Amino acid sequence: MAIIKHNKLIETSYKLNSREQFFVLYLISQISQMDKRFREYKMHYSEIEKIINFDGKRRIANKAEVFTLMDKLNSEPIIYERGTVIGKSVWLQHMEHDTETDIFTFSLSEKLREYLVQLKEHFTKYNISNIVYLNSNAVRLYEVLKRYQFKGECELGIEKIKFYLGIEHRYPKFYEFKRWVLIPSQREIEKYTDIRFEFVPGKKQKKRILSLKFYIYENEPQHSTDTRQSLNRIDGKGERSAKRGEKSEVFNNGQADLSVSLQRSYVFLSSKGINKKFILEQILTHPKVSYAPLSGYEDLYFRYLWKFFSDKTNVDEDKKAGAFVSWWKNGRLTEDGLHARIVESVIQRKKAERDQTTIDHNRKRSPKGRGKQDLNFLFQPKQFNIDTFKKTYPDRYQTILQRVRSEYEKTFESLDTPFDPEKYRKSIEDKVYHDCKEWAETVEM
Repeated sequence: MAIIKHNKLIETSYKLNSREQFFVLYLISQISQMDKRFREYKMHYSEIEKIINFDGKRRIANKAEVFTLMDKLNSEPIIYERGTVIGKSVWLQHMEHDTETDIFTFSLSEKLREYLVQLKEHFTKYNISNIVYLNSNAVRLYEVLKRYQFKGECELGIEKIKFYLGIEHRYPKFYEFKRWVLIPSQREIEKYTDIRFEFVPGKKQKKRILSLKFYIYENEPQHSTDTRQSLNRIDGKGERSAKRGEKSEVFNNGQADLSVSLQRSYVFLSSKGINKKFILEQILTHPKVSYAPLSGYEDLYFRYLWKFFSDKTNVDEDKKAGAFVSWWKNGRLTEDGLHARIVESVIQRKKAERDQTTIDHNRKRSPKGRGKQDLNFLFQPKQFNIDTFKKTYPDRYQTILQRVRSEYEKTFESLDTPFDPEKYRKSIEDKVYHDCKEWAETVEM
């Protein structure tokens, strides 16, 4: 369930508690980037209650609290600044409540449409599972820092941070702000999200701290897999459906909401002739695919799985897709032993990518004495050399290099910040290396 927001919408101020923010972000996750206008929602109060209490936690206990939540979204302003202009909007353009049926009819404000649909650049994307267990301050701080994750650091004024969090007139003393907002948010974000951060004082006026420098790192959250599975099991109208035969809304408009690795998995499997609907509804939503150690490497998992399948089947090439689907349905491709062996191969590959010594060691190992089922040897990673890639695929290298440079330039342009190629040369080289390596693996496998 992907949240996609224009950066200008992130850099606004509003006062919503954690459950109100979760419901708003849930609605945003239902938006497709292919949409041209907002949909109208019709929800019984019990549906809203079920969405917010998706994992059994009673964030909303009764009908009165649902009504209070909807009233808040219909009245609490979003405050934005654009140069010398200060503006206000609300989340809901209109809301109706049928007191006889207890059905709410509402839609998001049209003022927000340009910040939520058909976004091509200057936006931030993350999975809703990252904010489920955060308090209201941590949700907003997570969004702001996620927006700067690509840089790895940012400097924000204390007053600007308070503006984003909707607490402008609270915590006048910095030690209070640090104790009651920054430290709790830091702990929660590290525990439950895909980033973590450190902060140090930035600009000062005598002893008064005016800004903070944040250093942002990737993070492995707790409970992320369980949370995503619970979110995907929300059932009913306007919610997630996991019933066989019904179209799953987990992946709105095809692969639009998939992670990068799952998008590559989708492309790979569909290139083999497997039905796209079956991929989305039966394969990519399978619990085995949600196994935490595979996160970010699902495409590699499916390439290994396809190789195993191809080596075991005797069917003609044009019938392989049908046979793969049949094997998947009867559980031959999700059998625990096979799954464990392939996961182990993926983990070995992940380790090899992080440790060049491991790669060299594995390349020297002899295959003698290995059984036919030893997938670690079967899928041993090859060493990637960027210089060899340049000579072998010069046009592709230049294309990737130009694309990466362009992405950096556009990103800095969106921040109104001068772009110094030399300062970020190492980051650009690392990104080019990664993309070239990824492309080469796709071609060679």
